[in-house]
Amino acid sequence: MAKLVKTKKKKTLKFQNFSFFFTFVSGFMYLISSLFLRSYNNSLSLKKQSIISQINTIEVENEAINIAIQNLSTRDRVVAIANENGLNLDQNNIITITNGE
Repeated sequence: MAKLVKTKKKKTLKFQNFSFFFTFVSGFMYLISSLFLRSYNNSLSLKKQSIISQINTIEVENEAINIAIQNLSTRDRVVAIANENGLNLDQNNIITITNGE
């Protein structure tokens, strides 16, 4: 009977195969992350623009409301409403305060 001779195969290029695999995986992950971050950045930009437009709309509404408040709080309007409700202005009870007193 003949003896079985085992031959050992040397695994060469083990480190080189690992480095190629690692480079491929890191390149793939870079592409995926760059695409994801680009789309996420675009969505954040759209949200920012919509919030800025909402802020501008609310500022215009606030200015219109402030003008309406100024118109409604004029002295002539208050006196007219008081006269409609039967209130009279008594000059003896009016005290004028100026700056510095």
